[in-house]
Amino acid sequence: MSHNGKSGVRHATDMVTPYAATAKDNAVHYAHQAGTYLKPRAHKAASEARLRYATQVVPRVARARAAAGPARDEASARSAAALAALRGDITPREIACAVRRRERRRRTGRMARRIGLLTLVAGGAFAAWRWWSGQTNPDWLMEPSPATEVTPSSPGTAEETETEESTAG
Repeated sequence: MSHNGKSGVRHATDMVTPYAATAKDNAVHYAHQAGTYLKPRAHKAASEARLRYATQVVPRVARARAAAGPARDEASARSAAALAALRGDITPREIACAVRRRERRRRTGRMARRIGLLTLVAGGAFAAWRWWSGQTNPDWLMEPSPATEVTPSSPGTAEETETEESTAG
């Protein structure tokens, strides 16, 4: 039986070997065709991806880094301060003074903004009032003030005196 089994396997191998060789050759041929077809498209897709990366992703990453700059600086300053406090380089009193100074600066900044806003609103209200006042009391509606009369007892000019003397005499 073992002899028949080996011969059966040999017979199957002999029968399948040409088909396997043909399948291998076809696979190599199709892989080569796929490579020739896909290679330019893959290069085009890669160059488009690089271009989009350069035009869309890089500026956003740069903006994100710039936006993260102040936060990074603040974190760095805080960690340095914490490390200095842990080492004992600064005292709790100095930390409290720094906190009070920062709070004072915040309050001063808020007050300055409020005063600036109040000044701006007051200036706008004054300008609006001046405009409205000019609209309700235009100069052409005002009656002219009465003319001032010269009384005879008031001294006149030399011409008036000569004219009065010539008409009197």
